[in-house]
Amino acid sequence: MFGFTRTTPEITWKSIEGDFLLGACSRRIFGYATRGAQGSWSAFDDEARPLGVFADLAATKSALWRAHREGHDAVCAAPETRPRRGERTGATRTSDPERSRTAAARLTSW
Repeated sequence: MFGFTRTTPEITWKSIEGDFLLGACSRRIFGYATRGAQGSWSAFDDEARPLGVFADLAATKSALWRAHREGHDAVCAAPETRPRRGERTGATRTSDPERSRTAAARLTSW
């Protein structure tokens, strides 16, 4: 459906049944739009905040991308900093007895 590993600002649009549109960039869905009964499009950002109502799909897509673009370069297009599988992260695992004690303590609070 979407490719979330690209670092370029390539935009992907996914239309669902002609009246719902999802917009995604290199790593995440950044907004969506729905078409109303009169044919106008209502656009929303990734947190469902309204961006406006637009007469055509091109204006809707433009508004969705414009709302996301500011944070895109800093967050989405930035290189990943997660450790690779097998690399040490500095985190330590809790031993089984410690985990059992913690779980037992939580059960008593029910």
